[in-house]
Amino acid sequence: MTNIGRARAVIEEARAAGVREMCVCSGSRNAPLLVALSHSDLKLWTFVDERSAAFFAIGRMKLLGAPVAVVTTSGTAAAELLPALIEAHYSGLPLFVITADRPARFHGTGAPQSIEQANLFGVYGARHINVEFDEPLIDE
Repeated sequence: MTNIGRARAVIEEARAAGVREMCVCSGSRNAPLLVALSHSDLKLWTFVDERSAAFFAIGRMKLLGAPVAVVTTSGTAAAELLPALIEAHYSGLPLFVITADRPARFHGTGAPQSIEQANLFGVYGARHINVEFDEPLIDE
């Protein structure tokens, strides 16, 4: 499957979970998600800071009574979501997180932005989809 195809599938998985809005923090690794989202009818909110995006998403969930997703690039950008995920967990809010990742062959090599993202959030990340994208990122 292509990166763009994988991105579309992840977006549809979020949509099936009731997500209608996404808070997006752009980066190079999540470019396939951004391309797929640009062709969707989901409401998009754009942020530079991941922590701000995640806490904004909590506010939107309280207002809407529905899950909201946060989309980030790889590495430590994903780790910035943990405080909001803890808050959402204890508030019973369905925060949905989609993180882009480097291919598994880069894990453990010291390559930039290649921290172990699978299960990064432990018990606080039940709605976490980590999707690996290989080069070239935009492949359609």
